[in-house]
Formats: sequence, structure tokens, C-alpha cells
Amino acid sequence: MLSVKRIVNYFVVFVLIFSPVSLLFAQENSPYSRYGLGDLYPTQTIAARGLAGLTAAYSDGRTLNTDNPASYGDIRSYANGGSVTFDVGVSIDSRTLHSASPVLKYNSVNFIPSYILLGFPINKKHFGLVAGLKPMTRINYSIESFTRGVDSMHTIYQGSGGLNQAFIGLGKRWGGFSIGVNGGYLFGRKETTTKTSFVNDTVGYHDGNVSNTGNFGGLFANGGVQVNIKLNEKTDSLSKIKSTYGLTLGAAGMLKQNVNIYSNVLNETFYYNTDGATLPYDTVSYKSNPTSKAVLPASFNVGFMLTKQVTSYVYSDNKWMLGAELSAGNWGNDYLYDNQKDQVVNNWMLRAGGAITPDPFSNGFFTHTTYRLGFYTGKDYIDADGNGLKTTAVTLGAGFRVRTARFSNQSTVINTAMEIGKRGNNANNVTENFFKFSVGLSLSDIWFIKRKYE
Repeated sequence: MLSVKRIVNYFVVFVLIFSPVSLLFAQENSPYSRYGLGDLYPTQTIAARGLAGLTAAYSDGRTLNTDNPASYGDIRSYANGGSVTFDVGVSIDSRTLHSASPVLKYNSVNFIPSYILLGFPINKKHFGLVAGLKPMTRINYSIESFTRGVDSMHTIYQGSGGLNQAFIGLGKRWGGFSIGVNGGYLFGRKETTTKTSFVNDTVGYHDGNVSNTGNFGGLFANGGVQVNIKLNEKTDSLSKIKSTYGLTLGAAGMLKQNVNIYSNVLNETFYYNTDGATLPYDTVSYKSNPTSKAVLPASFNVGFMLTKQVTSYVYSDNKWMLGAELSAGNWGNDYLYDNQKDQVVNNWMLRAGGAITPDPFSNGFFTHTTYRLGFYTGKDYIDADGNGLKTTAVTLGAGFRVRTARFSNQSTVINTAMEIGKRGNNANNVTENFFKFSVGLSLSDIWFIKRKYE
């Protein structure tokens, strides 16, 4: 049985191991994260990322799908209790930045914890609950600018932070119709600094720094629906394996929401010591504003999934699935940060993907592995140069079943996903080639067992 103590141990190991490794690999420098709330971080679980990030109509009962809480109604339950699923994921993000003018190239590798999730059925009537913690955006950049004139000027723009969410969600299924909702707390930080140095042979200037730190937080809610339609069903006369073909339609989204910002703006002069560290010289001004807000845009995704489910005796699994979806966000119209607009536009993304398990009932390791493939393309919400920012990528993934739930009601699946793509094109001065490798561990075991004897 997967006890609460064991779950806590997994969480502690996750934090102790991955936190120092995250610092070790923290070389990320994404100049586009200077705008809006930073780069949008994929919120899908690792299994869905191998399918190009399909989540609107995705549900398989073995892995969690927090982007559409309607899927929680499919978390597996058993006659004498329910199955708790503990899911944790991490990613390695490798990027190569190319600048056309001036001609520059920069490589970075960053290690990022992706999510930590816990889900279980509340009862045997397709009513599930999921709680979790995951990042939504990342801010990490350092840009230098040189301006030549009577007094040459050297400027360094730096930023860090991001937005995260802690949430709890409920999902319920009635026959072929499911509905669900997530609610929780958004929190994070956006810290930007602009350091300016004048270079003059005869006149000495103090270096200047403007630092803006915003800590934000607020409640949020999103929801989703799924409709399952049985297309056909047949049973093999020899193996007695029943094949069920189905179509799932899904939609999920979030309305426009406000987040409180507690910001501080510091304007100061500084100097560099012999070690190159910055030390304050004099404070020019300091302003605190605890009442500003950030307006997060409305967003949605809608799609479909075709599936073939096979059932042998009491055990069921997906043989294959194939789907597509469209997602969009109203960033250009809705987004504000401290009552200010930014260089952002309405974004959209089209995704398509499929998965196949050669033989779900086989004892062979590779024959009961799930293989995934996907593709996505669209427009990013950041529009730094006014030319748009096209994003295209292909995805590959696999779900390795270390232990199946056929006989023991226990399941251990190692999900992997690779994304290879490009951000920007010839119309943009800065383009970004990226490679992401993600690993997720999904552990399922009996939750509560009803005792037959005392």
C-alpha cells in the first residue's frame, strides 16, 4: 500500500535531490522572457507532452491530466478501495539562441522540476480528486547593450522569477459525460534590474541601477468538460478480448482573472568592487506599491481523441489513441501588469498526436510499452519585435510499465518525452532552437482497503 509516509518520503527526496541540481544547471538565458510574465512553461504531464501536449480530450485512468480536470472522474477505483496515483516530473531544457544583428550564438542548459501531483478516487462512482504544485512561467534573462556617442553607455538588463500554481481539483463522470474544476493559489515573483554605466575619459559618472521587484499572488479557478461517445464494440471469438472504439470530445479553459502585486521600485547608484560584485553607493528613490494588480488573460483549449480500448476479463487498457486540439489565449486584449500593457499578442497553438501500445496484455517489456508521437505549431504570446513569434516542434515519448496493475492493482510507469523545435523565423532578429527531455514517474497503489476481518 502506498502510505502517506511513503509519499512524504518521495517528496522530500525530490526536493533534496533536484534543488541543488537545478542550481547546477541554471544557465538559462531567454531574452524573450523579458516580456509579459516570461516564457510559458508546459503545464502538461510528461505523458501528454509526448503527444504534443494534448490534454483537452486526453484521459486514460493511469496517468493524471491536470489541464482538464474533467479527466479526474476516470481515476481508477477497485471493489475494495481506490488507487492513489503519485506523479512527479522533471525536464532538461537545452536552448541555442541565434542573433542576426549582431551575429551572436548562445547555448544554455537548464534543469527544471515540472510538477508534483497526487490523485485518487473519492468513491467508486467515478468521482476523483487531484492536488498538485507546478510552474506556469519562467523569467530568466541577461542582456547587454552598448550605445556609442559623446558619452558611451553600457546597459545590462536582467530578470528572474516566474509564476507558479498550487491547486486542488475535483472531477465527476456520469456515463459518458464528465466535468471538473481546479481551484487554488497563483504565486510568484518578477524581479528586473537595469544597470547603466557611462564611459567618459574626462568626467566621472556614478553607475545607476533601477530595480523593480514584484511579488504576486491570488486565487484562481479553471474547469473543463469531456464527452465520451462509443462508436463500435466487438469481441474476438477466440481470445474473448473485447475491443471498444470511442471518440472523446473535450474542452477546458480559464476566465480572465486578477492577481495582486506587491511591488518595490529602487533607484540607486552603485559601484563595482575588486571582485566585480555590485555595492550600493546612494539611494536616489524608493517606492513601494502594495495595491497594484496583474490581469491574466482568458484561455481555452478544445479537441478530440479517437481511441481503441481492449478488455480481457476484468483488465482494460488503451491499444491506441489519436487526437488533435486547438488552444488560444487572449493575452493581447486582456493582459496588464501594474496597469501597463506589454509587447504581447493573442496566441494560439494547434496540436496533433497519437500513441500505440503493441500488446497491452503481453509480458514483454517493449510490447506493452506505450509509444507516443506528436507535432505542434502556432504563435507565441510574446511579440518583442512586432513580427510575431512562430513556434513549431515535434515530440516523441514512451511510457515504460515497470509494474502493471493487472494482478496486484499496483502500477509503476516511467514516462519520457522529447521535444525538438524552433521559436522564431527569418522575420525575427533572435531565434531559438530548443530540445527538451522530460521524465515522469507515475506510481499507483491501493489507497484505502476495506477490511473483511478485524
